[in-house]
Amino acid sequence: MQLTRRSSRHQTGASLIEVMVSALIVAFGILAMIALQTNALKFNKTSEYRSVATLLANDLADRIRVNPEGAELGQYDLNGEYEALGEAPEPQPCPSSGCSSAQLAAQDLSEWRRALFFSLPASDARVSLNAASGTVDMWVAWLDPVDAAGVAPGANQAGECPDQFAAANANPSPRCLYFQVALPARSPAAAPPTPPTPPTPSGGSGAP
Repeated sequence: MQLTRRSSRHQTGASLIEVMVSALIVAFGILAMIALQTNALKFNKTSEYRSVATLLANDLADRIRVNPEGAELGQYDLNGEYEALGEAPEPQPCPSSGCSSAQLAAQDLSEWRRALFFSLPASDARVSLNAASGTVDMWVAWLDPVDAAGVAPGANQAGECPDQFAAANANPSPRCLYFQVALPARSPAAAPPTPPTPPTPSGGSGAP
């Protein structure tokens, strides 16, 4: 009988250890699922910001193509260092009687930067005319809250941002998306019409 009781006590101890090990494995599994869910939310938010930046870039590209004269004169250029928009820019509407290319560019930029402010966190942009290639270089920048910590000031994340943004030593460093807008070809001035050449009279010798 004593042997039987000892065997029963030994079996009870083994079951307790198995329960503890199982609970530990379940706990590690739950922690792994939490980490996986956190990373999924992070990447989903980053993807959302990139989609919004792409839509905003397409909007400004369409505005530039409508006003190529303003783009060629550099009236859409934003060449400052990275500085997150602190407030929505004031609207600059064109006069009701019509507007010049400069006024249209100012209206476009004010409307677009307002959309940028309300759509992306700590956002800014850089727009620069590349006259040699007939294109406009554009960077849309924002601060991604999910990876704001741990990014060194002035770090150019994977070469995403222009050097001027990296040199600003923003803390933390922004993320950027780069786009290039091709300006529409300007049709050359029409040459004046060439007057028709009068026909040469045919000469003939007749008998007197």
